[in-house]
Amino acid sequence: MSVDYEALLKSYKRKPLAAIEGLSHRISFDQTHIKRIIPQRDPILYVDELIALDLAQGILAGRRRIDAADPVFRGHFPGFPVYPGSYTVEMIGQLGLCLNYFTEHHTTVIDGAARPIMLRATRIIGALFLEPILPGHVVTLFAKKLEFDGLLGTGIGQAIVDEKIACVCVCEVAFLQ
Repeated sequence: MSVDYEALLKSYKRKPLAAIEGLSHRISFDQTHIKRIIPQRDPILYVDELIALDLAQGILAGRRRIDAADPVFRGHFPGFPVYPGSYTVEMIGQLGLCLNYFTEHHTTVIDGAARPIMLRATRIIGALFLEPILPGHVVTLFAKKLEFDGLLGTGIGQAIVDEKIACVCVCEVAFLQ
């Protein structure tokens, strides 16, 4: 199956991947749970909570609160602090890794025996940065699984602030286990 990623990015620059109320399962997992399924840790753990999931659609929703005291704002940019686009893509990617756990285990819970999987980012296929993410914003994140062949996984995701799509991206990772 060949996916037209450029067309996919364009189609989701104005409409959300999903609505939280349209996802089949409300979930509530904080960073304590998230650390069981992805390898990132502070200061680069960028998903605060997982809030909704739909296994049939392969979509997960989460949130990130952008701390106004984050040191990144001292240099990006003085006088107009904006959350970096690369961090936003990382946020979406981390949510996609959480989604992989749920879809690969066909579950809506995080088992106490869950362990992070080893992986490597292979490419950012495309990203559109449409609105700034500012100090104090609460970002709603969506991730949708596109393809997975047992080694490489591709997904699309969005970062939404105040009901506006701030970023949409398509990324690929290699799973090493």
